[in-house]
Amino acid sequence: MIGVLAQTFSKAMIVAEYQLNRDYIAKFLCVNRDKPKLHCNGRCHMMKKIKQEEKKDQDNPERKAENKFEIITAAFQPASITPFRTVSNMEYPVFQESICTDFTASFFHPPQV
Repeated sequence: MIGVLAQTFSKAMIVAEYQLNRDYIAKFLCVNRDKPKLHCNGRCHMMKKIKQEEKKDQDNPERKAENKFEIITAAFQPASITPFRTVSNMEYPVFQESICTDFTASFFHPPQV
């Protein structure tokens, strides 16, 4: 069971390994580490591993699966989070209790017939 899952998700595991170790791969394993203008960042190493995995699939017919999950990789930049602005001079209306001074002490009674 574990072997089937490992074969099925082998590309996903390669991509996950690349994402977790991106800095190390870019510094030490990348073929283009001497060419920073290419902005490879180790993707060449990841693609090499994926091609090796595909070659294993082609060489071994038992590893071929009819329904494979294809993984599309894209370079992404983490979203920059802008801090919320705080308002320090917020003015709130002051509650003024209104006291009614013009009132009558007697109640109006309709005339009695």
